[in-house]
Amino acid sequence: MTTRVLPVLLALLGLGTPLYAQSPVDVFTADQLRLTGEVSTAPALAFYRPDILSIVDGALLIHSLPVLTLLDGRRFPLSGDLTARGLNPLQTVPVAFLSAVRVDKNVSPAYGSGGPGGVVNLELNRSYSGGEAGVFYGASGGKYGREDFQSYIRGGVGNGSFQISGGAAYSQSSGTARTVNH
Repeated sequence: MTTRVLPVLLALLGLGTPLYAQSPVDVFTADQLRLTGEVSTAPALAFYRPDILSIVDGALLIHSLPVLTLLDGRRFPLSGDLTARGLNPLQTVPVAFLSAVRVDKNVSPAYGSGGPGGVVNLELNRSYSGGEAGVFYGASGGKYGREDFQSYIRGGVGNGSFQISGGAAYSQSSGTARTVNH
């Protein structure tokens, strides 16, 4: 009896180990997201991991399902108001203000039904002194060519108990097809 059970247990253990090793939480640093050339968080995440994340009508989706947005572990304070105006909270936070973004692909009962696709937790960079600016310009030709321009500036001063940060971001896209005559 034990000679038959042992191989079955070992097989089940071997199948379960890879599933246990996969983490449902992906952590993206601000430096990784800056490499995409995007200023806003939602497009940067979608460009960095297009196999998991996508954008539809400005909303970030995990495996085609809406997400719940958190700011430092708490519900994003303006989510309802922004969504009613057609904005996503992830479009309003520049990548330059973040230290990391945690994307949890598992739906937790603690958050209710607010994010059936998962949870995106924006972690702000709270200890920053100095300034930073960035510019991105890109153009493509052909029948569906377009031009994109994005820029940001941010600055902050502070110490261990007091911090003031500020910044701005600007994005412009032609969004129209250019006709090219040959």
